[in-house]
Amino acid sequence: MTYDIAIIGGGMVGGALAAALHDSPFRIALIDAAPKNTTMDHRLIALNHNSYCLLKNIGVWPALRAHAAAIHEVHVSHRYHFGSTRLTAAEVELPTLGYVLPACHIADALSQQVNLLSHITTYPETSVTDLTQTESDVVLTLSSGKPIRSHIVIAADGTYSTVRDLLHIQTETVDYQQRALVTITQLSRDHQHIAYERFHSSGAIAMLPLTGQRVATIWTDQSDTIAALMALPDAVFLKQLQAQFGYRLGRLQHIAQRYTYLLKQIKAKQQIDHRVMLIGNAAHTLHPIAAQGLNIAFHEIAVLVAALQNQSAQPLSLQNVHLSIPASKTSGMALSHSLTQLFSMDFFLIKIARQLGMVGLNLSHTLKKRFTRYAMNMTHSLPPLLSDKECYDRTTPPY
Repeated sequence: MTYDIAIIGGGMVGGALAAALHDSPFRIALIDAAPKNTTMDHRLIALNHNSYCLLKNIGVWPALRAHAAAIHEVHVSHRYHFGSTRLTAAEVELPTLGYVLPACHIADALSQQVNLLSHITTYPETSVTDLTQTESDVVLTLSSGKPIRSHIVIAADGTYSTVRDLLHIQTETVDYQQRALVTITQLSRDHQHIAYERFHSSGAIAMLPLTGQRVATIWTDQSDTIAALMALPDAVFLKQLQAQFGYRLGRLQHIAQRYTYLLKQIKAKQQIDHRVMLIGNAAHTLHPIAAQGLNIAFHEIAVLVAALQNQSAQPLSLQNVHLSIPASKTSGMALSHSLTQLFSMDFFLIKIARQLGMVGLNLSHTLKKRFTRYAMNMTHSLPPLLSDKECYDRTTPPY
């Protein structure tokens, strides 16, 4: 069987790419090695406004709306230090900065959408065991033993990408010696759609609005510290969380089950190899401190779809597709890595500069607007799938 496009990985990134090609003339194979049960993904995702627009434009937002909580404001502070910064949607002339929702709902909505598309053939619970590139296509050997051909291959198969390994693409790795603890915290009052990022000496605590009186709690710290926190009974952990975060959200009531994730930055040294392109975590896995990972992947998808839709020649080619991606990707990776380093430095002069910087940023409307747009990947021209005008009528707020 020969396809125009083979997408390896059917999670949020691969699923979004397949769904984004809903009106394309291409024959598409979606190959996913993961089990079908999407509820196994316990991550809590912060989507920026561009990513919300993409999900709206590809038709899956109606299925996600009930699970999503809007972010109207972001409050950034550093424990035991003066100075804080507030970033608001109004400052960048948007109704909302983004949304927070469980990853499992995103993956499920995308999967349901893809299953409705007749030009996409899905290969569930199937892995790629071999890959050979020719001048005109790529031959993939599946775990079933069946070979298929595709003019191009898009690898969206995650941090430990099989496709990347088969191509012998090397990576650059930064091991932060940290883990992220993820849970859901029940509040005693409304969060008012404010997302909090509170830094401390060796990590950060993010409290992001969810539906109801709940927040997504993401606590990043040294691996041994997180291991100790995971060993605590719920009641004791809740007291620790309250002490570290403070009372900006009132008294914390209780927490759900806790999960942990290893934190590394992994960057592929090349993103395109002839007829194969890496996207999402397969190309760049980031620290979650600035919530850039999935948002950068969605930006890549929008650029890729726009480029593919403009191609008339057959077979499809990936040449020049990636040229408009690096600016947003590089800025997002730099932001994630820089924040991780900046707030872990204890040198006296850096502490003072950091605090003065936060105060100055909060006092300057122009600087805050530029920083917010930078953090949201709004500093470059946007492809159609991320466009406001295709997203909603400004007279009708989306939340």
